[in-house]
Amino acid sequence: MRDYYRGDPYWLTAKYPGTCAGCRKPFPRGAQVFRFKSGKMFAEECGCGTHESERFNELARAEYAYNHGY
Repeated sequence: MRDYYRGDPYWLTAKYPGTCAGCRKPFPRGAQVFRFKSGKMFAEECGCGTHESERFNELARAEYAYNHGY
């Protein structure tokens, strides 16, 4: 339905432990995170990753509708 771009954020499994950019809680190695091109990672286990993913998808749908005249 929508166009995909090289800089779009994506889900991945963390290779190293880190800190969630949303709530600053640490996440372990192997956690599912939503990563932006800037390097910010939002962990799924605290809910920030799901929230950011949904937010990005809403903006992407709005952009698609605007660009395709819907």
